[in-house]
Amino acid sequence: MAGLGIDTSAVSNVASANSKTENKNSLDKDAFLKLLVTQMQYQDPMEPTSNTEYMSQMAQFSSVEQMQNLTSTITSGQTMSLTGQYVILNVPDAVGNIDQVSGLVDYVTVQDGKTYFHIGDDYYPSDYLDSVVSMDYIEHLADQAKVENTSVDTSTGTEGTVVEKVDGE
Repeated sequence: MAGLGIDTSAVSNVASANSKTENKNSLDKDAFLKLLVTQMQYQDPMEPTSNTEYMSQMAQFSSVEQMQNLTSTITSGQTMSLTGQYVILNVPDAVGNIDQVSGLVDYVTVQDGKTYFHIGDDYYPSDYLDSVVSMDYIEHLADQAKVENTSVDTSTGTEGTVVEKVDGE
């Protein structure tokens, strides 16, 4: 990623932190292959598993692998389309507490098969994505805040800022 001027150490640090927090209870293609190898090691030598059964299991393994690859490709494509969008992320800290980070996605990058959002000066794994917020909605909220903080003097028709009186002033 040298051509883009991306600090690859920052992306690598996020990648290693993210891999530590991944759920280890899911069965992926590696776990499926380990189960198959273990089954082969401990089969009964007097009644070995037939070649047909092994071929069936290998076909299942290939199907699982292709489904995971397809899912990864689709997810990566969807993540790439979030460039320029306002997102909210749930980012775990070192203790495991969740902090919400929000901002405009400057660009999306891929490192070691994982996608990362660049927001502000930091990289965040796309796994942390919580919400995508429409810019129209943000503008609507900003307009509402302006209306709530502005009053119109009906006698003169002029606008003024609402100032709340604090006790003792």
